[in-house]
Amino acid sequence: MPRPYSLGKRETPKAETRARIVAAAVRLYLDRGLAGASTLAVAREADVAPGTVRNHFPNRDDLSAAVLDQVLVELSPPSPDIFDGLTSVADRVRRLATELAAFYERSEPWWRAYQREPELISAWTSGVDRYYRDTETLMRAALGPLGTDETAAAVVAAVIGPPTYFGLRARGLSAADAVEVTVALTVPWLEARLPRRARGRST
Repeated sequence: MPRPYSLGKRETPKAETRARIVAAAVRLYLDRGLAGASTLAVAREADVAPGTVRNHFPNRDDLSAAVLDQVLVELSPPSPDIFDGLTSVADRVRRLATELAAFYERSEPWWRAYQREPELISAWTSGVDRYYRDTETLMRAALGPLGTDETAAAVVAAVIGPPTYFGLRARGLSAADAVEVTVALTVPWLEARLPRRARGRST
């Protein structure tokens, strides 16, 4: 008598194997970089055969993209719903600076890995471009009525972005103090600009 066939039961182990391979690659990328994450190294780390890695990820770019997707899931970049219930530009920019600072702290080891590896920069170009687009959307959402003001968007990106934040941290400021400085630099400037652009509207 034929054995009952269950697609669900076959798909579950396959998904679990793929997840194990990606998790192994994430660890290797962070510890050894892209050069240290060969198919053989990933297979050993994941405790699978090299052919299993190639079956799930026929080329290196496929695995690199999956690693970046997993890294972003684990780092959890902020999304526009962080502004729910906030109406003033000042409150929204403060929330933006606070949430981005927490994200920068979580992602700092990955930024170091990314910056030291030209091959990784090349492999992750499209994903990183997507991240920057999402961050730009988030910053414009924080600006409310100033969201279409290119100068306002440029100021927020420059002052609240990673270079300024990590520059302040490198000078000895705590994460909370770095946030306070960036908010103190941006909010008064934005509020002075707001009446000209939105005639007193704060949302």
